[in-house]
Amino acid sequence: MIKNISISNYKSIVKQDIDLGRVNVFIGENGSGKSNVLEAVAMLAASKCDELTTEKLFNRGVRVTKPSLTFNSFLKHKLKKKSIIELENLDGTKIKSVFINDNPDDIYSKWIDEENLAFQNTFLKLTLKHFKSQKDLQIDDFDDFERFLSNKYLPSVNRNIFTDLYGENVLDYVIYNINSNALRGISSESKREYLGIFGEGLDVLLSTFSDEQLEELMSYNFISWLEEIKLDGNDLLKYKGHKLGRSNSNLYFTDRFMKRNNKLFSAENANEGALHILFYLALFISEKTPKFFAIDNIETALNPKLCRDLIASIVKLSSSHDKQVLITTHNPAVLDGINLFDENQKLFVVKRADDGQTIVEPIKFKPSLQDSKFKLSELWMRGYLGGLSNSNF
Repeated sequence: MIKNISISNYKSIVKQDIDLGRVNVFIGENGSGKSNVLEAVAMLAASKCDELTTEKLFNRGVRVTKPSLTFNSFLKHKLKKKSIIELENLDGTKIKSVFINDNPDDIYSKWIDEENLAFQNTFLKLTLKHFKSQKDLQIDDFDDFERFLSNKYLPSVNRNIFTDLYGENVLDYVIYNINSNALRGISSESKREYLGIFGEGLDVLLSTFSDEQLEELMSYNFISWLEEIKLDGNDLLKYKGHKLGRSNSNLYFTDRFMKRNNKLFSAENANEGALHILFYLALFISEKTPKFFAIDNIETALNPKLCRDLIASIVKLSSSHDKQVLITTHNPAVLDGINLFDENQKLFVVKRADDGQTIVEPIKFKPSLQDSKFKLSELWMRGYLGGLSNSNF
C-alpha cells in the first residue's frame, strides 16, 4: 500500500507531501487542483510502464496538455522545467519520476523520465559487464550488442523490473471518471482491460465473476428494483427487441416489481444510478481491477444518501479486497460515509493559496469531537473545513 505521495512542480502543485490511508477523499472548490493530485500519480505509473505517449496517458485518465502548461508558471515563482513525483510504500521503498520534455509547446511530444534513463544506464552497464566477463561467450561486436539492448530490450524491460521492485499496485494505477453512455455500451473511448476509464466493459468484467463474487455484489441492496443480472454472451436478445442496437453491452437486468414475462431490459435502458453503483462494486470486488486507483467525481448520478452508503461500503470492500483508492467529490454526503477516527480513512481539503498554488491539507478530528452534533457534511457546508466557493450568491 502507498503511504505517501510527494509532488513537485506539476500543474498547479508547487510542492506537496500527502500521507495516505486506504480510502482517501479529496474535497475542494472547482479548479482547486484535486484532479492534479490524481494525475501526478498516473504520470509516474505510466512512466514506469514506458507509456508516456499522448494516447497512453489519456487511457490512464490524464488530461493531456502542452508540457509548458504542466510546469508551474506562477507569477512569483521561478520557472522550473522538471516535475518530480515520488511514492513511498509502507515498507519504506520509494519509486520516483523526474519528468522533462524537449518540446514543451508540442502537445504530442513524449515525456522523458530522467529516473528511468539513469536506471536504464546502470542496468545497461551491469549487463554489458556481465556478458564481457563470460569468456566462452562469442559476441562479435559489443557496440552492436549495446545498441540492441538500448533500442529493443530496455524499453520493454521497464515494467518487468519495476513490477519486481514495487509490485503491480503502482503500475496498474488508473483514474476512473465514468459516464452513463460508456456504462451503457453506447460510447467507447478508452482502451483498457477490463474496465475503461469511463465505464466501458462493465459487462465483460461481470462475465468473469464467480458465483461467490456475484453473490457478494448482489448482497449490497442499493438498487431496490434489481432482481437479477444477466449476460447475453451471444448478443441474441437484441434481435428480440430488447435494445435498439446502439449499445455493444451484453448486460441485462430483471426488475422484481414487473411481471415475469416482461421484466427483462438492457443496460441501454437501465437508470444511470444503478449502472454507476454496479460499476463501483464490481471495481472493488474483482481481482482483475487495479489494487491502487482513483475515482474522479464519485458522486455523479447518485443521490446524497446513496453517496453516503456507497462510501461506507467502499471502506469495507477496500479492506476485504486489499484495494487503495483516491476519491474526489463535490457532494457533502460523501463525507458522512467515512470515519476520521480510523487511520485507514482520510479526508483532505484542497484549496488555492493567495499566489495560486494548490495546497492539500488533511482534516483531523480530536477524540473530543466524536460526539459532535454536526455531521462531516454539515461541518463542510458551514465552512469549518474550508474548500468552499467564496461566491456571495
